[in-house]
Amino acid sequence: MLRHLYRGLVRLHPSPFRVRFKDELVYVFDEAERTFGSASIVGDACVSLIRQWLRNRNLWKWVAASIGGIVLLVIAFGSFLPWDSPVRP
Repeated sequence: MLRHLYRGLVRLHPSPFRVRFKDELVYVFDEAERTFGSASIVGDACVSLIRQWLRNRNLWKWVAASIGGIVLLVIAFGSFLPWDSPVRP
């Protein structure tokens, strides 16, 4: 079960990374599963996935713009957010 999840996480990596390291990643999973357990290897794949996508320069621009937009929306419409409304008896 976790092997299928791991393979799915490998498929979500950026194409150049995936093409170069896919076979090695699956081999390492099979070998390390016996020693470290599959949950820690899947967690490492999640961290690797985030790291590889953040290395893409265009993604940084998108993330920075999204965070800036969210901050501006919270500042502008903060009083209209449901968690800021007063509790009615």
